Amino acid sequence: MSRCLIVIAVVLALVAGAVSDGCAGEPTDQLRTAIEQVYRITQSSTPTRASDNTSAEILDQMFDWSRMARAALRRHWETRTPEERAEFTTLFAGLFRRAYVSRIHLVDASKFQYLGDRIDGERATVKTKVSTKRGSALDVDYAMRLGDGQRWRVDDVLVERISLLDNYREQFDAFLARQSFDALLQKLRGAGK
Repeated sequence: MSRCLIVIAVVLALVAGAVSDGCAGEPTDQLRTAIEQVYRITQSSTPTRASDNTSAEILDQMFDWSRMARAALRRHWETRTPEERAEFTTLFAGLFRRAYVSRIHLVDASKFQYLGDRIDGERATVKTKVSTKRGSALDVDYAMRLGDGQRWRVDDVLVERISLLDNYREQFDAFLARQSFDALLQKLRGAGK
């Protein structure tokens, strides 16, 4: 899970000064704008509560937390109350945001590439290549969906064709096979402190 969290943090915190723009369409443009904004904010000299809140707002527009939380819980979602679903979604979004923003320094932003997007109705995939400062290069695809207001939002990230949501789902399934949903919420609450 930590490798996936590192990769997602790295991928999302990149400069839009891409080496290659491929066939960029609206999904790529919206993703690039959000990533640029988050990168600028997080690279400021001293992070503040205001900059943290602004980053969170940008990420909240970029990601479809409700869809992602539901997918991460899959079969466990239907048995949860509306209150449990809402709390899980909030905690999941917070976990994802923190992991994402905390690892920006691992990216070699000068080598980040947007390789284009593929649009199929209300679904799109934005392909990127991410380079770390240690010299690794990773293929990262953003699965996006066109939502209300004609905004493309990320609902999964695939790193080297491995879905981060599948990774979360497997971990949550394993945890819930041993412990209660309340214990999972408690663990996620603790991760936010």
